[in-house]
Amino acid sequence: MLTSNRISKQLDEYISYKHSLGYKIESEISVLKKFIRYTLSLDYDGPLTKDLVLTWCSLNKSASMKTKGRQFEPISPFAKYVTSFDVEAGAMPKCPFGNPHTRTTPYIYTELETKQLMDECKNLYSPDGLRKLTMKTAIGLLWATGLRTSELINLKIKDVDFKTNVLYIWNSKFKKDRIVPFSNSVRIELMKYRLEIDNRLGTRNDDKSFFVNTGKRPLDIRAFDYAFIKIRDSIKANPIGYPAVRLMDFRHTFACRTILNWLKNGVDANSKLTILSTFLGHVKPQDTYWYLSATPEILNAVCTRYEKKFGGSYYEN
Repeated sequence: MLTSNRISKQLDEYISYKHSLGYKIESEISVLKKFIRYTLSLDYDGPLTKDLVLTWCSLNKSASMKTKGRQFEPISPFAKYVTSFDVEAGAMPKCPFGNPHTRTTPYIYTELETKQLMDECKNLYSPDGLRKLTMKTAIGLLWATGLRTSELINLKIKDVDFKTNVLYIWNSKFKKDRIVPFSNSVRIELMKYRLEIDNRLGTRNDDKSFFVNTGKRPLDIRAFDYAFIKIRDSIKANPIGYPAVRLMDFRHTFACRTILNWLKNGVDANSKLTILSTFLGHVKPQDTYWYLSATPEILNAVCTRYEKKFGGSYYEN
């Protein structure tokens, strides 16, 4: 089998070119290298073509159009670069799988469902007890703070400040740092978890991971996702637009729950959205404004406030 080919050499040149302009393109490189491995597995040493790319994007027959679109997305600019000097390379179509960035309807967990998921963690295979304890606490923290899963698994012991009730989030998405406050009830649960882990593992360095998995290993995203897959069916949820509930739905739940509570309590949600945007670590306020129309409950609350102020009813003829 080939270890390099025409397209892999072009990719090396493309990466050097993008880096010279100051772009890191880390996630894009990861996808492009998967594509390169596919071409090498075919012993292919020809030019970059549309058919080759579309076939690779469609290998997983069960993948959604959005997933295929996300795979295609980083190949498009790479193809533009290649076709500028390789006359045999083919141009790529525009969005052959549709817009990969369309918003899907988030699944909003109820408090009861969250408790059920946390309780189900006791049934996870956990030979030393660490996995079920960690998963239960981690899910509770996602519910309470709306953290990204990557932010949660990257927490170090020193990043959880029990004196001021804040989490320090470093170098998160878009290379942003922020401080996330938490309530006293969350503080109690996190302290209980920390004490239990210290009792089992002994005193640990502040640079160690706050959340640990089976075998004293730091909790990573793969283990987190796998364990969640094992418990998610316990709530019998039916999300719209994707086959099963996801960990990221806890983040959506936090955002929508916050806005819904504001609306129910007569708070001007528009004036508060910049605060929520900062809390969540969004770069663009539009990413937070989207939650104003994300769920039927929020839309109903907005309509109710409108009717109280201006009169009329949705049910009037």
